[in-house]
Amino acid sequence: MLCFRAGDFITKLPWFYHGSGFDPPTESDVFSFEVNGLDLPAERLALTLVLAEPCDSLEVSRDGRHFAECLSRGALVPMAPVDSSTGRIRFYFRSGAPGATSPVAEVYLHPLGTRLSEVPAAPVFDGYVRDIGAAQSEALNRWDELWPMLQPAGAPDRGLLHEMRGALLSWAAARQVDDETDPHFGAVYSEEDKYDFRDAAAAAVAFTRAWRETGDGAWHDRALAARRYVYRGQHDEGERLGGWAHMVSGEWGGDHQTNFTRITQPLPPVDGVDTAIIINLLCLAIDAALEPEEEDLRRLRLGAGWMLRSELAPGVFAHHEGATHDCQNSNALAAMALSRAYNTLCRFGEDAPDEWLEAAHRGFAHFLEGQEAIGVWPYRFAEIGRGQRFGQQNVPDQGMGLYHFLAACDELGLTHRTDVQEALKRAARWYLCTLRIDDREPGPTLDLQYQCEGGGLLFSSFTWCRFMAAAVLLRIARLTDEPEPWRTLALRLMEHVRAKLWNESDPERAPVVSSCRPDITLQSWIAAAEWEAVLLSEMIDGLSQS
Repeated sequence: MLCFRAGDFITKLPWFYHGSGFDPPTESDVFSFEVNGLDLPAERLALTLVLAEPCDSLEVSRDGRHFAECLSRGALVPMAPVDSSTGRIRFYFRSGAPGATSPVAEVYLHPLGTRLSEVPAAPVFDGYVRDIGAAQSEALNRWDELWPMLQPAGAPDRGLLHEMRGALLSWAAARQVDDETDPHFGAVYSEEDKYDFRDAAAAAVAFTRAWRETGDGAWHDRALAARRYVYRGQHDEGERLGGWAHMVSGEWGGDHQTNFTRITQPLPPVDGVDTAIIINLLCLAIDAALEPEEEDLRRLRLGAGWMLRSELAPGVFAHHEGATHDCQNSNALAAMALSRAYNTLCRFGEDAPDEWLEAAHRGFAHFLEGQEAIGVWPYRFAEIGRGQRFGQQNVPDQGMGLYHFLAACDELGLTHRTDVQEALKRAARWYLCTLRIDDREPGPTLDLQYQCEGGGLLFSSFTWCRFMAAAVLLRIARLTDEPEPWRTLALRLMEHVRAKLWNESDPERAPVVSSCRPDITLQSWIAAAEWEAVLLSEMIDGLSQS
């Protein structure tokens, strides 16, 4: 039994969350109630709203768009039971007029079969006070300036993406180890002093596409060498069988000590995130025409086998070997990797276990239920503190999880579902509200918010996050009935990268700078020129299909 003071968890989302157009801005009469991070036994509970003033009924919605009239009993409005296993309660209601105050005063959770009058004084939940950060959103505060920048007229076109991809591709090729006697043969030597398996997998995709587009066999040879190097990072025995190691360990960001392991040393433990990403990239290389041999399909099978064994609870997959937390990104990654491997093997006449698809569906469903009303996924399922707001906090997590969730949607054939479509639109709106206008020369551009000062991981400042956001937004533009403003927003983000995060002076560094923060010593696996080239190719393809 819990009591929630409505004022602590009620807010108004921006008007465009409720089916209104994006412009002009209007005030909505819809209130959003959401509380997350509830630590309750998994069961169904009764939910009752207490009104500030008695009335006949209240218009209530579960999704913020479709409302139904709920009859009241004086000042009480009994609601349909809720499932406490999600750790969250969410609903919407109308006040009747845009300027009216909230008609709901309190919300109660109590056992099924009891009336609120039978419930003894319930403790007030005071774990936190909800604040979505709308008042601090630069996008909302500067809407009159921002909205004209999201009109298609004047936005960059595919030519910009082709130019950026060409520079990144040349960089990756120049950094690839081509000495067959070198233990790192086929790897791409990073500007961060690493020979990473995930980077090589991305290079294999980028090089394959270059071969397909130019007909130059040298690109094909590069792709094969990169793919062979990737396999050297896959564990081949014991419980680690099939999982990929990550070659960076220690503290990331700032001046902390970071270790870059070499292939000549024992492989580090399995990293679940890298394993899933590599599976996707290997499948993308095959999709791009790098035909698989028996060994390539065997490697995919081994990788998917480790992913399946990493399921800690239904739909919960290990972030890395030994991890026990419910990381939402890992759940989306696993759903993607298992379904990608399954479909790729079947396409080439191989048998694949149905349990892969069953686990993928569990990860898909668990990730989907973790999204908050504003469209963000907290890093940990039902976590308070790394979610809840428009802002820099979840910029990297949102991109990583949503990108791979979209791939899982496609592989599982679930993109058309109404709940998936609504989730994608909410996620795009979160990106919109997390924008900032960069007024520096050569002129205003659209960027994502990032951590402008202080230490820590500083992930939100990494340029990679802009590529991931643009790739996600272009895919949402193509898969939903909202091509705009998402298509233009994606192109504007790439325009910002080219104008203000591009390196044309230091040949020892990648063409794109790693971070918006030039003052930090960047040591992170998210610096990935090869992967950015792959994302640009996907964006180019998406624009061709739109």
